[in-house]
Amino acid sequence: MVTYREIDAKSLTRLSGIVDPWFLARYGMNLYRGCEHGCTYCDGRAERYYVQGDFARDIVVKRNAVTVLDAELARAREPGFVFIGGGVCDGYQPAEERFGLARGALELARKYGLAVHVLTKSSLVERDLKLLASINAESRAILSMSIQTLDETVRERFEPLASPITARLEVLARAKAMGINTAVMAMPVLPGISDQPPEVDDLVAKLAEVGVDFVSFGGLTLRPGVQRETYLQTVAEHYPTLLDGYARAYRSGHRSGAPDRRYLKRVDDRFHTALQRHGLPARPPRRLFQGMMPLYAELAVLLEHHDAQARIAGCSTPSLGRSGFAIQQWARKSFAKRGRRKAFSYQLLQEEISNMIADGSVTELAGFDLRALEQLRKLTKDAKRSEWIAWRHRTAQ
Repeated sequence: MVTYREIDAKSLTRLSGIVDPWFLARYGMNLYRGCEHGCTYCDGRAERYYVQGDFARDIVVKRNAVTVLDAELARAREPGFVFIGGGVCDGYQPAEERFGLARGALELARKYGLAVHVLTKSSLVERDLKLLASINAESRAILSMSIQTLDETVRERFEPLASPITARLEVLARAKAMGINTAVMAMPVLPGISDQPPEVDDLVAKLAEVGVDFVSFGGLTLRPGVQRETYLQTVAEHYPTLLDGYARAYRSGHRSGAPDRRYLKRVDDRFHTALQRHGLPARPPRRLFQGMMPLYAELAVLLEHHDAQARIAGCSTPSLGRSGFAIQQWARKSFAKRGRRKAFSYQLLQEEISNMIADGSVTELAGFDLRALEQLRKLTKDAKRSEWIAWRHRTAQ
């Protein structure tokens, strides 16, 4: 039996100052804590997230989430993607049908002229496709489904109350037909279960058929404690012969739960081959986020994308991703020092970073790799800034 415990949240958005290159999130949030989908591999089960009670049955509802988010977005100093996915919940789990917090967050994104990225395993998001299409027409919207296998038996064992795979694919197809940008997060790929070359290729082929804009992938992390124990119980029940392989792949017991790097390289190679064969990128194409975030964040995301593409292809590359992180760290520190000034704005930082790239002084940033300068200059030259009419109009009032 599922129980809902309603609480009042003091804050909602996670503002690290860093736009992540996978989900493009600037304003991330957990509208709920715990998740009724009950995925046995969910990282949200780990003790580090302090989710009390039964993760899949004791659901905390932040009943004032929309009110708190309204106040926080009203004070936002930068444009960026509102990300509805969460680290310890799916925003479109069954509770959403009753409480409507995800829909409320989308309505606020539209109100403030912000782009949105929704990540879910639930076909309930179909309820809000018209709203997403409206947001996409005014700024940008991306709908991503989490799909790591086409095998419904695997889904039933590891994602027992999430929507069937066919239902998720159907929602993606409908969203695409409405002009909404779509993607799939093929993560986590399950070792020995959904990571074999035929299964990977079948999955990517199907996603290409559906017409998604990109497919990101990632391996399974097993953090020591509840998450690891819960997942391995499912493996022991249905795939006992794989347990020795898991013991070897995760023998380091690292706090992050990451497996052996050699295994991750095999997963990278399999997806790279499949994505190349079917003509899909592993990161969001620039057209999906260009002009939807400040220039310094956009350039940082692009550097990481180039780095990831080179690494997957097995090419040597300067540390583009690290250089992108250095730029975002500079922007975050600049806001911390000067952001309280009334006249200070992200546009000033955009101008500063452009000048630093032009005169080469960007290479003086801590962690910036000199070899990344040429690529960064090319990306800057190619940039065609969008107008952000809605954002500029709001901040001018």
